[in-house]
Amino acid sequence: MLNVSTVLTYPILTLVSIGKKSFRNLGTFIKKSGDTVSRLLQPAEVSLKQSQNISQLMFRKKKKLYCIIDDTLIKKIFSLYMQGSGMFFDTKIGRQIMAYRLVIGMISDGKFAIPFDCAYLFSKELTDELDDKFPSKEDIAKAFVLTAMKLFPKAKIIICADGLYATEDFIRWCKKNNFAAEMRMHSNRVVIYQGEKIVLKQLLQKKGKRPKGRKMARTITATWYGMELEITIVRRIDKRGNESIVFQCATYKASPKEHVEAYDARWYIEKCIRTTKQKLGLQECFSRSLQVQHSHVAAVLLAYSLAQLQMKKHKLKNPEEAIRRFKNGNVGDIISRFSRMDHIFG
Repeated sequence: MLNVSTVLTYPILTLVSIGKKSFRNLGTFIKKSGDTVSRLLQPAEVSLKQSQNISQLMFRKKKKLYCIIDDTLIKKIFSLYMQGSGMFFDTKIGRQIMAYRLVIGMISDGKFAIPFDCAYLFSKELTDELDDKFPSKEDIAKAFVLTAMKLFPKAKIIICADGLYATEDFIRWCKKNNFAAEMRMHSNRVVIYQGEKIVLKQLLQKKGKRPKGRKMARTITATWYGMELEITIVRRIDKRGNESIVFQCATYKASPKEHVEAYDARWYIEKCIRTTKQKLGLQECFSRSLQVQHSHVAAVLLAYSLAQLQMKKHKLKNPEEAIRRFKNGNVGDIISRFSRMDHIFG
């Protein structure tokens, strides 16, 4: 079994270092070469296992947890020779870019959140060229859910995902296994409500269905592809006072407020993605090997888990504060401190 200090060295370097998280730049903090740092990087499954252990430590007494699933693009604009990269549409800039499409699984109690797994969705031009069968987004989501259930067999787990995962296949699987799931649903979906086929956005024209005044959400029961679902109509008001309506679907019954709170748990994974990109170098591995890229991503997610542990211990407001605390410390001392927690990391 690997020594804990060996596993944590690379993630801690991403926490304490300044600038790009290339092997060469990380090496300057321990006066080592880039090749030495590359050898410190552990296989992805080792880093992810440590994150899972941290999640079990933090949430061992919780009775209700959220399993949050989301994906993001890891930009590799100059990655013509990076194994597994492909062309994906970036909604922020409105065009195709070269990237990896990373799917992240996270567990949260509604206050802290730990990433526990990650996987890749490959571009169509790449999968068309190869005979191998690659896992679909539904396959990956199902695997993440089963991992979360295994980690926390006694807790009630609510699956939270955006509209990308609100497919017939995934929702039917959740219903079949009696898993509670909360997802965004596109307004053009056709459901059966009170015996009538209706597009979701047309529900707003029915009396009493559009939330008004102090009422921010309403929940109805409807049928979609033969499945009975709870559809929540949510009224949102942005900082400028502009109002919009979104729809959520759920496989379990709850109050409108509880449905809204469950979906809002997705904010934690969006925060994780933003922080790891801006502060921990999620996109800054320059190896051509997909295996090395995957190991780097897993190590960065472990670093975020350590920041969450630091947040809880010192009662900090956000992971950025925790990362700043790491930067004020000595690399060797930080590694030594976490290494003494062998009983926590198993």
